[in-house]
Amino acid sequence: MKKDLDDYLVILAYVILTLGLLLCAMENIERPWYAIFISLAIIISFTLKELFYYYIEDNNKVYLLLFFIEILIILLLSFVSKGRSFELFYIVVMYQVVFNFKRGFYISISIVVYLLCLLSNFIKFGNLEYSSFVSSEILDFFAFAMIFTILCLLKYIDSINKNLEATKNSLSIKNLELTNANENIKHAYKKNEEYLIIEERNKMAREIHDTVGHTLTTALVEMEVCSILLNDNVDKASEKINSAISQVRKGLFEVRSSVSALKKEEDIDYSKEILELISNTISHTEVVIHHAIDDFHKEDNEVKKCIYRALQEGLTNGIRHGGANAFVFKLKYSEHGLLFSLEDNGKGCSQIKKGFGIKAMEDRVNEVKGELNIISDSNEGFNIYIIFNKNEVKIYD
Repeated sequence: MKKDLDDYLVILAYVILTLGLLLCAMENIERPWYAIFISLAIIISFTLKELFYYYIEDNNKVYLLLFFIEILIILLLSFVSKGRSFELFYIVVMYQVVFNFKRGFYISISIVVYLLCLLSNFIKFGNLEYSSFVSSEILDFFAFAMIFTILCLLKYIDSINKNLEATKNSLSIKNLELTNANENIKHAYKKNEEYLIIEERNKMAREIHDTVGHTLTTALVEMEVCSILLNDNVDKASEKINSAISQVRKGLFEVRSSVSALKKEEDIDYSKEILELISNTISHTEVVIHHAIDDFHKEDNEVKKCIYRALQEGLTNGIRHGGANAFVFKLKYSEHGLLFSLEDNGKGCSQIKKGFGIKAMEDRVNEVKGELNIISDSNEGFNIYIIFNKNEVKIYD
């Protein structure tokens, strides 16, 4: 595991403390054990301070108590020891002060430590020649100042490294969050893409169902009539066959247009298409369709398309499933909105089962925020009612 600067400095502090212990023992060779015991007390105090600092919360009071006890023990050693090796212990004290206290406090304590060292040296070596003592203390001052400066630089470097490490960790977390966000966006995009594909597939299926269903229904009716007329009226049967062929061709063209999107919806005149749908249905199936249609050209294109497809599906179902031969279609504006109604005289049903065509109609009406109602009963026909732009009153030219 990679060690940071604090770990290396603690190791270096123990090296200095051990060296101080050995030198004090050598300086006091006549009574080494006394100096050794005091030095060991300093080392034990240092160890306890480190333990309290790194592993115990709310350690300020205990740490300060041990700190001042350590200074007192070093001061005691300075008076007992015959040499200057005790100054090594003051260096370790300065290291702790610089790294563990605030700037104003550690500068003051460092000055106090140096003055204590100066005081003890003055008391012990004051009988030396004045010039020798001053020279020695000047060297000590520069040594302490240099060590203090180095410690301050090391603390500054350590703070920069820790800030860089914190920034790196923060960036790693942000990068992970961005990666997760990117994955979520990709997942959401994929889901949306799948949804759009399904939606477009359903839309295409509805288009093909409505177009082919109506075309094949009218063609089937004509073929059934043709089979009846074939023996009695060949010319009429031939006309019906040609009409059925025309219907199938028209349906094939519309399927191709739906698949290849050759026919742009915005270019379609739905008013004309509806009238043509009614005319063709009457012509090919010989049903009766009464109709009353208001001008709806200012409606949205989706509403127009919904009206056309609903009429197409209603006629197809009425002829194919209901056996209807008469319809009443109305598209009128009222105070409630644009009202669509298609009623037939077919056999109807007591229970309405929503097949693909009815469901497709329901989806289209919901997409344009319309309201669909279907009413039917046995032998009562099949009636479709839709309200578009509900509660919106529109005035048209």
